[in-house]
Amino acid sequence: MRWSDSTELETQLLSEYQQLILDDPGAVHRDRRAGHFTASALMVDPRRGQVLLLMHPKVGRWLQFGGHIEPTDSSFANAALRECREESGYLDVEVLATPAALDRHAVPCAGEQSVHWDVQYLAIVDRDAQCTPTENLQVQWWDLARVSQSLPDLDASVLRLIAAARSL
Repeated sequence: MRWSDSTELETQLLSEYQQLILDDPGAVHRDRRAGHFTASALMVDPRRGQVLLLMHPKVGRWLQFGGHIEPTDSSFANAALRECREESGYLDVEVLATPAALDRHAVPCAGEQSVHWDVQYLAIVDRDAQCTPTENLQVQWWDLARVSQSLPDLDASVLRLIAAARSL
């Protein structure tokens, strides 16, 4: 996503994200109950025109890979990369430098209602690369051109990432 091509909502979200991190640098920590940043990435094999999605064990929906920012993460992109590696089992992953989208959503977190301020990326991976799953998660490759027809109840944020992936 080029931020200059962003919609009015995305521009507003970017401004809110920037203000949150300026006002409260601690918003990167999951223990901030008022809401905190997360990072995620849609894994794409552009050569094959496929995307890898995760059946989220708590939400019960097909989503991109992602999660909380850890103290060892040096950036949002680094957090998204770590999550992709941990959850998919692929180690040779390239997270693109510029976020593809932003998504703010209410979510139960650690037993309480909270807000995730998700910074979303695209991640490039070769489907045939070595993959050693370390977590017992359900993942599946989907055809990029037809994934939204195959999964008609996809979350709006996943659909935005899929649209961004189609431009690769």
